[in-house]
Amino acid sequence: MSENKRIQVDLLRGFAKSVLKNSGLSEKDSAIAADIIVTADMRGVSSHGMVALPGYVTQMQKGGIDPNSDIKVLAESPATTLVDGCAGMGQVVSYKSMALAIEKAKKSGACVVSVRNSNHLGACAYYSMMCAKENMLGIATSNAAVLMAPTGGAGQLIGNNPLSIAVPTGEGYPMVLDMAMSVVAAGKLFNAMKAGEQIPEGWSLDSMGRPTTNPADLYEGGTLLPVGGYKGYGLALMVEVLAGVLSGAALTVDIVYFRGEPEKPTNSGHMFIALDITKFMSIDSFKSRIGELIGRMQNAPKSPGVDRIFVPGEIESEAYNYCKEHGVALAEPVIKDLRALGEETGVRFPG
Repeated sequence: MSENKRIQVDLLRGFAKSVLKNSGLSEKDSAIAADIIVTADMRGVSSHGMVALPGYVTQMQKGGIDPNSDIKVLAESPATTLVDGCAGMGQVVSYKSMALAIEKAKKSGACVVSVRNSNHLGACAYYSMMCAKENMLGIATSNAAVLMAPTGGAGQLIGNNPLSIAVPTGEGYPMVLDMAMSVVAAGKLFNAMKAGEQIPEGWSLDSMGRPTTNPADLYEGGTLLPVGGYKGYGLALMVEVLAGVLSGAALTVDIVYFRGEPEKPTNSGHMFIALDITKFMSIDSFKSRIGELIGRMQNAPKSPGVDRIFVPGEIESEAYNYCKEHGVALAEPVIKDLRALGEETGVRFPG
């Protein structure tokens, strides 16, 4: 097992920003994308953090991501917007799309932004939390390259399509659900493969449909297992409707896997929803009620051996605060790749 090394957050964010800028993104877009990527690591979602940066740069170099593009509004109403991501970097497209949703929701009370022709957007929590910071309720979803089989089926036929919901609280952190519809994100298997580690049984099947502990099997025709069996499959399919069908983006097997074919835009679809809580009640009343709800969960009788009950987003918030002080932990294989990426793009890696 490889050892982790902690890198100061500002240094890591600066490195990512410089690499992205040297790869063609504007100063502003580089800062946006770098913050989203590093925030994923800080929240403990390393599958969507710095480990993915080399793949994004390769996409820019080979044409899958157009670093000079900007989003284009195709249709809109006071409470809806249809966006063409123009093959831009998924993090930048998503940030700008959610910002549109927030802006419109402040006027109309709610806004749904549907996005086509985007790329891999990283961790959905960042975008839903944009709303929580504005005292709004936020929802972010995306379809993704196929990694799972439908219940009763075989082979990769649907993505593990993520969903995030964020809610402002008065507890010092937002309550945030951020989940893919597979038992674990594919990036966790990618990390394990890079580190030469095995994975727990129950995460993945090999190409023959047999349980496996080898993460590389996923990339040789294997599949991820859906969370909750048929329930995870059903959720993934409905997210495909929201993010893919409604937006006009690619669907299931037509979505390009960004690490496998970096020369092609993934044409993934997203949906972002911002809801103005004050159209229903004062924000103070809402936070008071959320505090009561959180307290009921945290103060519930505990099972044997359990010291603490968490609500969604609480663990990630504590991880984020720890990383602010102590730095982001990166595995040596990831650091090795980032050093090589830095040499390639003319940026010194800070560790």
